Amino acid sequence: MAMNYNMSQTTGAVESKGGLTPGIHKAIFKGLKKDTLTSQNGDVFNVMTLLLDIEGFGEFKHNFFEPKSNERKESQWGGFNASQLDHFMISIRQIIDALDPEIGKRIDSGELKLGGTFAQLVNGVAKEIEGFVGTDVEVKLIPNNGFNSIPGFPAKINRNGTLGIATRFIGHDLVLSTKEQKLISDVQKAKPTNMAAVKGNNADILDDLTAELGVDDATDPDDDLPF
Repeated sequence: MAMNYNMSQTTGAVESKGGLTPGIHKAIFKGLKKDTLTSQNGDVFNVMTLLLDIEGFGEFKHNFFEPKSNERKESQWGGFNASQLDHFMISIRQIIDALDPEIGKRIDSGELKLGGTFAQLVNGVAKEIEGFVGTDVEVKLIPNNGFNSIPGFPAKINRNGTLGIATRFIGHDLVLSTKEQKLISDVQKAKPTNMAAVKGNNADILDDLTAELGVDDATDPDDDLPF
């Protein structure tokens, strides 16, 4: 069956934006909402979605997954590690403080109550900060499995057992910790594998395998190729 070609399909096509670099970026707060994500096998996950417009990049979306545990596991260095719930709550508090510290003060004094189910909490926070869409902020992105994203472990448990901030990922006058600086430096220094050199170093091995498998030299211009 012959395909139908129509150049109108290319209307509006633009060059893709450059990738996000690790580090601290200027951004504009665009919103916060409760959402869901569905995996390939049909599992549905509740998420809190943070929307930003990052300078030099554009629209950026980060999903914070609903915590599944509030357990603080004992650290091998003594004390306890922050739980999934701790990391999530500190993430929310950082977003609030970045937009309007007065909201945080009202929470601390007990004047403002935000809680309930996951949906109730996220929707309540979203309502409190919806008036701050368009606010300038800074956001921290660090390397994570080949991508640059918001740090996934922003909370810590202090020696006295209280909840604290391990790294601030949104706000103003952000700084990179020594560990974060090293992580970014290590990624930037990493070089892709030189396949030409690899092929050269393993030429003898490849030749032996070619002979054993009975593979013909594919450089013959008379070979039949599928393209």
